[in-house]
Amino acid sequence: MNKNNYKLYKSNTILNNREDLINVCFKTHDKIINNLKVSETTWSYAKYNFFQMSSSNINCYHLFIELKRIIREFVGHTRPLWFQSWLNFHTPNQVLDWHNHNWPFHGYISIDSKKTKTVFEDYEIMNEDGNIYIGLGHKKHKVEVLENYDTPRITIGFDVTEGNVFHMNSFLPID
Repeated sequence: MNKNNYKLYKSNTILNNREDLINVCFKTHDKIINNLKVSETTWSYAKYNFFQMSSSNINCYHLFIELKRIIREFVGHTRPLWFQSWLNFHTPNQVLDWHNHNWPFHGYISIDSKKTKTVFEDYEIMNEDGNIYIGLGHKKHKVEVLENYDTPRITIGFDVTEGNVFHMNSFLPID
């Protein structure tokens, strides 16, 4: 496993295809809301996997391949892994307050991060479009808005585990 608590990557897939990925996230947001009959996408995370819902988009495919490589590099082994991913689609008053992820690894992908930062108990990440953050799970964190915005802040959250997730609908294997 990575010797640090976290690592920050920069995604060329996002940087080179940002507008398309934003559009796909809007369409995927609507698809999740309508197909799953839910009112939001963040707290419905256990009902879907973002990459499954957006799998027909070539840029989401490339981002998926990139994310799998990042997860494998950070975790540092080839044993079986599973991950869930969900769409965070937030106005300034919807950003996440203090919370935790009870999985061995957690991360997020900044598609349209706005001027925000993610505050952990012992460090902060200035969010920038194209960032892929991955770190150890079980770390309390929240999002702080540094400047108001009008269109949704878009990130894709993810959790990774080696454990049995047969009871969950949202996990996919990582090869």
